Amino acid sequence: MDAKLIAKGIVDGLASIPNGLYLSAIRTVEGTGIVDRDLKARNEIENERFFQVFKSLAANEAPIRQLVTTVITDFYTKLDDKGKKAINDKLGYSDARLGSRVGAQAFITQYIATKIINRVRMSTLMRRVTRVASAVTFNIVMIQGLIEEAARASRRMRSKYPGTYYKVWATNLDMVYFLVEGELEPYLMYINSHPIQCKGVENEICKILSR
Repeated sequence: MDAKLIAKGIVDGLASIPNGLYLSAIRTVEGTGIVDRDLKARNEIENERFFQVFKSLAANEAPIRQLVTTVITDFYTKLDDKGKKAINDKLGYSDARLGSRVGAQAFITQYIATKIINRVRMSTLMRRVTRVASAVTFNIVMIQGLIEEAARASRRMRSKYPGTYYKVWATNLDMVYFLVEGELEPYLMYINSHPIQCKGVENEICKILSR
């Protein structure tokens, strides 16, 4: 783990078109059951879980905000007092100004979450998802590609960050992880790091924010 790179990714959080046709083709073949019946069954479950959160993305960003807020809250909670103070001071929101430590944490986590969501909102992928979700009829090729992207990202989360995965799995939020995977990666790496490694990241965060 490179503490400097993780710290930079986290601090940047304060501040290409996916190959859908290829992924759609893969999912279509798997869905037939010709290659592997277990893959077909797995895909059917993933399809159902994806659609449970997909349509809501056309009207609001609640699923994305819930996922991002969960991760950022875990990140902020794990920070030591020095790291929290460095971030609070950088954003100009001390515990005293917000009334309490709990108030500061709630505000800071929502601040970072909003910054991330604003960046994601402008991404090519998010615009494609919103366009498809808003359509009266779905283009099956586009839908299959999106589901495959969502499913692969969900599996990566389960493999790399099982603690977070099982925290959000019950509400299907892992199926929107593909929209914010790049943004959340540094935070998830920190959350799932050993305390000694976390200390190195916290030191780097403080160095960067003090410049």
